[in-house]
Amino acid sequence: RELAAKKELAQSWKMESEQLPQNGTQPSFPTSFTDGPAPDKSQLTIPSVLHFLQYEWSRFERERANWEVERAELKARIAFLQGERKGQENLKRDLVRRVKMLEFALREER
Repeated sequence: RELAAKKELAQSWKMESEQLPQNGTQPSFPTSFTDGPAPDKSQLTIPSVLHFLQYEWSRFERERANWEVERAELKARIAFLQGERKGQENLKRDLVRRVKMLEFALREER
């Protein structure tokens, strides 16, 4: 259930990110937040700073949700593979026991 909820959350964030400009550019932010020349005083407005912070926060949350989904998938895969390994070990142990039993029976017949 938790994995499904995380996948749903990641999908909703993915849809949000698809609504951003498709040309691969980020929304325009004051250059003081990016590498580049010093900005004009007119570029540093409260709405632009808030917009930048909201964008970065949503990007961070989206990346974290994607990471958690991937982590949960990998944990599930690990659990599956460990169960498979345990089954193979049990099968090997049973087969070794059977071979020893057959070898003993063969020695007894001779």
